[in-house]
Amino acid sequence: MGSTQDELSRPGSPGPRILVVDGEPVAQGLATEALADQGFAVEAVPDGLTALERVAADPPALLLLDVLMPGLSGLEVLRKLKGDPKTQPIPVILVTSKDAPADLVAGLEAGADDYLTKPVNPAELLARVRAHLRTRELMLQLEKDRQDMAAVLEISRAVSSTLKSHEIFAILLDRTARILEACRCSLVLIGGADDTAYVVASQDDPNLRNLRISLRKYPEIRMAVAKRRRVVVDNIQEDPLLAEVREHLRGARFVSLLVLPIVLREHAVGTLVVRTNRATPGFTEREVRLCELVADIAAGALQNAHLFESLELANVNLERLALLDDLTGAFNRRYFFRRLEEEFHRARRYKFPLACIFLDIDRFKPVNDRYGHLVGDRILTEVAEVIRASIRRTDILARYGGEEFAILLPMTSREGAVVEGERILRAVRGHAFAADVGPVRITISLGVSAFPGAGISSIHDLIARADDALYQAKAEGRDRLVASAT
Repeated sequence: MGSTQDELSRPGSPGPRILVVDGEPVAQGLATEALADQGFAVEAVPDGLTALERVAADPPALLLLDVLMPGLSGLEVLRKLKGDPKTQPIPVILVTSKDAPADLVAGLEAGADDYLTKPVNPAELLARVRAHLRTRELMLQLEKDRQDMAAVLEISRAVSSTLKSHEIFAILLDRTARILEACRCSLVLIGGADDTAYVVASQDDPNLRNLRISLRKYPEIRMAVAKRRRVVVDNIQEDPLLAEVREHLRGARFVSLLVLPIVLREHAVGTLVVRTNRATPGFTEREVRLCELVADIAAGALQNAHLFESLELANVNLERLALLDDLTGAFNRRYFFRRLEEEFHRARRYKFPLACIFLDIDRFKPVNDRYGHLVGDRILTEVAEVIRASIRRTDILARYGGEEFAILLPMTSREGAVVEGERILRAVRGHAFAADVGPVRITISLGVSAFPGAGISSIHDLIARADDALYQAKAEGRDRLVASAT
């Protein structure tokens, strides 16, 4: 963000907005012209009542206020502005034709920040306006710094009040998301394997714990950990860092991305990941500094709670086993139904779309009979890997049973699910699955259902429609996708 001084030094550039309040047309015109020539956005009004209405509707950066006006005088307007906490910080320069000391003292006591006498000298006007805007900018920055420090202090105190890891994470992520108006704020810890990490908590999903992810799909996290420095992505659709995963980011509900490494004993053990979808993309230096402080607090909290050491130990492994299918690494059926209930409730409440894909490996039994169960298990694992590489980060892949998989697609319409299903279909069809005798070709059949849809009012309806569509795909010859009727 450029400074006010920089803006003022470029005539013709869009500068701060100034409200000129003067009942004399000539004086009003001269002041307006002098300011506009230097790039200020100037609005002029002829009386005090109109000035108060305009300030209430759209507060300016500074007021140039004439003392003698019809109706409300400049001093009366000044007292109203300075008596209101919302408008009190706005700098006001009084313009007066009276230069007696008593008149000037009356204006300053009423709350004026400065004064000019008529006729106004343009050079003096510009110098005083710039000086007060610089002062206001510094005051605003100090207030932001004060707010940031108060937020950091609040986080530190809250974190120090508990050693329960997930209470700590909830506090850290909730406060950070609120301060930055983030749509998602997550804590990711690096696992033992080179390309494995765990989303241990996310402010937008209180039930999410220790979700295993592959870092191959997160180049921004890989870079932040490898370089031990922040990664700022202003626009995920344009930044070259994300080129390798651009396809998976299509339709993402965020625009900007900030990743801060969490460093313990000189090693990056995880990251704080902030995603925003604000009108102005990117992050200010102030916001980045604040998040760096939060990342430092997170590192200390992790150390105190001994969470990092426990991630690779039995407790987390047991928790992972409760969520994941042992063979394929996909989620298990129990976790799928838990998430399905949550996502369906959210979709129905907020009128969001939700899609479901059932898929089954075609003629899998003959493959098992011919090559043996070890090859069959290997094929199941590879099918899961191919599917994971073809779906979005927000989708939920589960092994439903045997050679059947299910995918839950939040915020996805029937049409969007068909596009994703066709992509999976092509990926599996084109993949050479390893076997002792050489590569084996595998095909799959898919059924798609979506909410809202005809006859779908519960999770059981959503599953039944996807299952029916899958059987129809099988009946029509396999190696295809069928979507339930809308």
